[in-house]
Amino acid sequence: MQTDKRTGRKQVMQRSVTTKEVALPSFTLKEAIDHVVVLKRARNLKARTIKDYVTNMNYLGEWLNERYGDLSVQGITSTMLREYVLWCADEKDYYGGHPYKADFAAGRKGLSASSVNVRIRVIKTFFNELYVEGIINQNPAVNLSLMRQEIDTVEPLSEEELKRFLQAPNKNSFSQYRDYIIMTVIIDTGMRINEICSLEKAEIDFLKKRIVLPAIKNKNRKSRILPLSSQTARLLKNLISESEEHFASDFVFTTNYGEPLNEKTIQKAFTKYAEKVKLGRNVSPHVLRHNFATMAANNGMSVFHLMKILGHSDIKTTRKYVQVSDDDLFEQHSLHSPLSRILRRAER
Repeated sequence: MQTDKRTGRKQVMQRSVTTKEVALPSFTLKEAIDHVVVLKRARNLKARTIKDYVTNMNYLGEWLNERYGDLSVQGITSTMLREYVLWCADEKDYYGGHPYKADFAAGRKGLSASSVNVRIRVIKTFFNELYVEGIINQNPAVNLSLMRQEIDTVEPLSEEELKRFLQAPNKNSFSQYRDYIIMTVIIDTGMRINEICSLEKAEIDFLKKRIVLPAIKNKNRKSRILPLSSQTARLLKNLISESEEHFASDFVFTTNYGEPLNEKTIQKAFTKYAEKVKLGRNVSPHVLRHNFATMAANNGMSVFHLMKILGHSDIKTTRKYVQVSDDDLFEQHSLHSPLSRILRRAER
């Protein structure tokens, strides 16, 4: 007969009320950011996406450190996060800390609602990751709401302003001729500034007049075909031919030394050209991307084709790019008014 091997062994039936809760490991904010970055890299997110993510979290870290000193990530509360959001919306220098716009709009306080919402989305994602990973036992961002914002946030240039802007570069200068061609490419294709900087000669098909951007260069991880007008294709061919006389580079757009161009250089140049022709406003490559979207839509391009060219995964995003001016509104009304159509028929 077998005996029960458990006989005589200690058996626990009830929990002790004196047992203390085991504390979670305490991460500093930097350690927590590093941890989440590892998670995002493991999911194969783009390096640029991760870089922007870290930048936005560092903004929060600097603000918290200035007001509350060193905090563990467990010590960050929902109240602190809401204070940070309000500070961003009401008190932060508009371009404070920006690498090349710090002097622009000096004295302006508070970020736009869309910029604040970028930071809120990053914060919500960050703390949700920590909560799921068991690094924090409460999520302080769970009830953090996005700010309400206007749908149309970027005003494109008028046709007259656009003509003046295109006339600003001195085409006898290599760098300014290059800038002029960058302007035409964005207006013709709606390319993003990072896509301009990384554009390689092999990605231009001059025979079919198109640019083929590989999936790795697109935000939505899908390859993209951008048709080119004959004028733009000719300009790109000329620039490449001139560059190859001096430099051996795979990139289409380079500096005067044949090095790859960066976004900062292009933005500074655009700011200079806007000042030269006295536009009275800042012009960025992103503004020209909105110009492409608005003018293409006004010329009859369907929103679905526009969405594909712009590289959007959501048609709502495309809608934000298309602006309707008052003049366009009146012109379309005169063409399509039901009453006008009825009266014209009655007169026949």
